[in-house]
Amino acid sequence: MVSRRLIRIKTFQILYSQFSKNEMEFDISYKELRKSISKTQDLFFFLLRLIVDLKDYNLDRIEINKNKQLASREDLSPKMAFVENKVIALIEENIQYQRFQSGNYLNWNDHRDVIEKIYKAFINTDTFKSYLNKEERSIKDDKKIISFLLEEIIGNYSDILNVLEEISIYWTEDFEFVINNILKTVRKIKATDSDEKLLSEIYKNDDDKEFAYNLLKFVLQNHDDSIELIEKHAKNWEIDRIIQIDILLMEMALAELIKMPSIPIKVSLDEYIELSKYYSSAKSKTFINGILDKIIIELKDNSLISKKGRGLIGQA
Repeated sequence: MVSRRLIRIKTFQILYSQFSKNEMEFDISYKELRKSISKTQDLFFFLLRLIVDLKDYNLDRIEINKNKQLASREDLSPKMAFVENKVIALIEENIQYQRFQSGNYLNWNDHRDVIEKIYKAFINTDTFKSYLNKEERSIKDDKKIISFLLEEIIGNYSDILNVLEEISIYWTEDFEFVINNILKTVRKIKATDSDEKLLSEIYKNDDDKEFAYNLLKFVLQNHDDSIELIEKHAKNWEIDRIIQIDILLMEMALAELIKMPSIPIKVSLDEYIELSKYYSSAKSKTFINGILDKIIIELKDNSLISKKGRGLIGQA
């Protein structure tokens, strides 16, 4: 479900919030981080529910048209392709989805206008019309139309972000990631899949769960030492003049360099330089890269970086 990049982003957001309030309590921060990550899974199911609700809305339209006083032949013999979509059926049968449905307050009932607008945009496309008019449909066809709905309609409907932001502040950064995650899930579906195989756990494996825990803990526990190391190599810069975001990104990079032997040095550098493009100033990329390069030399000289694992021997 969650990728390491998303874990880095969420950890960064939690730490930035805590540092801004001068709060350095690990238990509080970790509780907030777990809550933020769990909200990503909620969004995953919430967007799946949107797909199901669009199917239900389609079925409602069909029933309304059948009961028209002057119903047409098309109204009386509707095309049921989307209502009978096998991917949607697998979603509805999934145990995890059903638990979300029964135990969660999140639903689209208060946002019927969103469903109506997305539905109208969807059914008026040539792609939907072509799908609807197929005499025979395979699981491949059903997967393609759901992928199209996610990528081209839901993914490009800007007003949906306003709705999501009202529900959870954690979803601002999650939308694109979750859409892509659902797309990957849909594309892997096979006609023979059981409903249990449809969805994945929130963490890909225990290593990712430990990564989130260790990243947050190291930064909080080694804050003063990291600041001292950064200040030492930031020649001609007073620490108070360095953007707080840049300092935090470097502290997180140091956590990976020192604490996480299985992550290559280049991966850690690239990840935090990439994050600086979105969260900091235009000059941050060069500044962060320059400072970290100097710090890495010192850490290697003092045997404080030790990378182990396939392809990593010799990085220390």
